[in-house]
Amino acid sequence: MPAGLPTQMTVRECAEAVIAAQRCHGAEPAAFLAAIEEPIAALLERNDLRGVGIPRQGNNVDWSQYLYFDGDLSFLLFEVPEGGRVQPHDHGVWELFAVYRGRMRHTVYRRTDDGSVAGYAKLAATDDRVMRAGEAAIVAPPADIHGFCALDGGAMGLTVVSGQYKPDRHYYDPEANSYVVKRAANLR
Repeated sequence: MPAGLPTQMTVRECAEAVIAAQRCHGAEPAAFLAAIEEPIAALLERNDLRGVGIPRQGNNVDWSQYLYFDGDLSFLLFEVPEGGRVQPHDHGVWELFAVYRGRMRHTVYRRTDDGSVAGYAKLAATDDRVMRAGEAAIVAPPADIHGFCALDGGAMGLTVVSGQYKPDRHYYDPEANSYVVKRAANLR
């Protein structure tokens, strides 16, 4: 590219930065998030991400697409309609959650009961905030449950996930201290 012209972070460059940070800081969520903050922010500055990926059937949303997938690491872009709510759920792997467009209320939870009673779960919020475009959070054990709600029309998010989602996911109702298990193929 000629000198002086602005460059954009490519999805591949961002993925390479995430892979390098995961190798160095994978067991330390705060250090990992700090290490990938700059490349994720640069990727989120792009105005063309909606047209970059390939369609993906979303579990909890109507529109979703892969921006990157290598068999382990994936970048997913998705849209949530205004007022659309994704119930608190787990993944079985770490996830970076970022807002690409609009605003979303995002809550991360930690399970505080011992898991010995089927259908019962007591959750404590560890991060509950309105996130704006460009902001990100890590959802990782032991605080590996999250839910979110779009506050604006056209709100879009980006998730970065390493590994495969577990096939049986827990969907929580924090107010009722309960959960149900859903198979990934039955999620919507």
